This record gives sequence, C-alpha cells and structure tokens, in this order.
Amino acid sequence: MKRALIPALLAGLLMTTAADAQTAAPQSAPAPDDALSELVVIAHPPGPAMWRVTLGESQVLILGAVSPVPHRLVWDERQITSALTGANLLLSAPRPDIGPLQVVGLVTTQLWKVRQMSALEPSLPPALRERFQKARALAKTKPDRYAHWKPGVAGFLLLSDLRREVGLSEAKPGSTVQARARDMKVAQEPLGSYRMGLLLKIVTSLSPQDQLGCLDDALDELEFEAAHPHDIDDDWARGDIRAVNARYRGSAVQRCLLRAPGAREIIDKEMDRATDRLWQALQKPGKTVAVIDLAWMLPQGGVLDRLKAKGATVGAPAAALADAG
Repeated sequence: MKRALIPALLAGLLMTTAADAQTAAPQSAPAPDDALSELVVIAHPPGPAMWRVTLGESQVLILGAVSPVPHRLVWDERQITSALTGANLLLSAPRPDIGPLQVVGLVTTQLWKVRQMSALEPSLPPALRERFQKARALAKTKPDRYAHWKPGVAGFLLLSDLRREVGLSEAKPGSTVQARARDMKVAQEPLGSYRMGLLLKIVTSLSPQDQLGCLDDALDELEFEAAHPHDIDDDWARGDIRAVNARYRGSAVQRCLLRAPGAREIIDKEMDRATDRLWQALQKPGKTVAVIDLAWMLPQGGVLDRLKAKGATVGAPAAALADAG
C-alpha cells in the first residue's frame, strides 16, 4: 500500500483541471461561456464528445474524458471505434517515468516526510476531525488506515477509498479505450510521463497549515461526490459538454499541490509537453487518437487553445465522426 499511494496521489496532478493552474480559487462554478463558445455545439453524434484537430493531411481525434466515472458506466462506443479504425496510434494517459526500483527508493527515502508520529484524527481541529470521521464512515474504513499519514495524504487516500466503495473508477474511460485499441491492434503509447521526483518534492514541501488545507480540499471533493455520485455521467455519455463543464469540479489534488511553491510552473510545463506530443503526431500523415481529460482541454489556455496557437485547426465535436475517415 505504501508503494502504491504516492504514485496514485501524484498522478492526479497531471490529468486534472488545467483551470486551477490559472486561478488559485477552487473551481466549482461553471466556466464563462466565452471559454466554450468555439468548442460546443448543440447537435452531436451519439456518445461522448470528440474533437478533430487537423494540420494538413494529419488529424488527431481527441476523446474528452472525465474522472471518476462508475465502473459499470455504459456509453455509446461507436464514435471511438470509428476513430480507432485505421488509426496509427492511441495516445493514452501519462505514466510514471521511473521504474519499480526507483519508486521503492523514493518511498523509502522520502516516506517520513509524508508520515507523522502522532495519530491523525486526535491531531485535527475539531470541525475538520468531525468531517473526516463522517467521510470515513461513508467509505467504511477504520481509523488505523490513515493513522500516521499527514493530513493531505490521508485526505486523498480517503477520497480514493470512498470512490472504490461507491463503485467509481479513476482509470475509466481511458482504460476502456485502451482495451478497445488492443482488440483493434492499434499501437499505443502514453501521452507523456509524470516526473515522480519533482512531484514528490512538491508534496513533501507543504507546510502543516497547507496539509490541513489539502485535507479540507479532499473532504470538499469527497462530500460533493458523495452527494452527486452520478451528476456528470449521463451528460458526459451524451456528449453534453456545456452541462459537464458546469459541474466538473476542479481537482482537489491539484488545488492541494498548487499550494506549494513551483507547482504552477510544473503544471504549465506538463501541459506544454502534452501539447508538444500532440503537435508531433500532427507532423505525420494519417490519424492519431488521444484521450485527454476535459479539464485540460476546455479552459482558455488549455490544450486545444495551445494547439490552435501553433497553427492547428480545431473542429467542433459534431465534426469528428463525420470527418474521421
């Protein structure tokens, strides 16, 4: 468990809301309509929204994803199947850029920085402790599971536990697309990688007050998801981007890590790296398919805007299926 926790926590930084990189406040309200004016259409083919990005004879078809979604979510896969037909490559979610031995080394040398000697719950301010205990009851877990983690880490571990308890997946829909690509013999590679050493440095640099702030962030997200377990699913499956955008909350993981000095710069660099990889795909004739979190795509200054700034043409979602051939 100790080896798996840190990679899972840090992965959230790289595939969650880009909007939080531009503003320090948590994003729970709809983005301004002008951020979507060129990207959203009313009519849409069956299934989740896809964007067609073109440059000359090359195209990248992007499935906009949300997370988490129910393990058993049923969605119309005809668009993604059509997109993968004849595709040269599927660009999937980023993966760590280090091997198992390096993970062990990071955890064994840095673990003490995210652990504490005192038991967690008695050390929390009363109001935060009460919220934590209520959330733990929802997740059906025991206090000793979180007993010596620092507050921020414990909060995200609890959030992950609740998602598992209520049947939400943090891997889908990307893992579903990867399985379909394997069945169709489409080559795959990650869109990028997340640099564990840098991200772990951010986590361990958080002050005690910021650790409590991170726990508060995690509990906010946990309470929202517990109260609205299926708010986004149907809208996403129908391709209703405006409705999804109105509800898709900024990631608590990212809000937490943005408290640390240098985090914004890392997020911006990682978005540049993802954009550069998509741009590289557009330099080759043919079709590439990518799965990218909608929160990285839709905000002003997100991946779609960066591709347009480089000279690519970004089509509205309804155009993707018709022109995917």
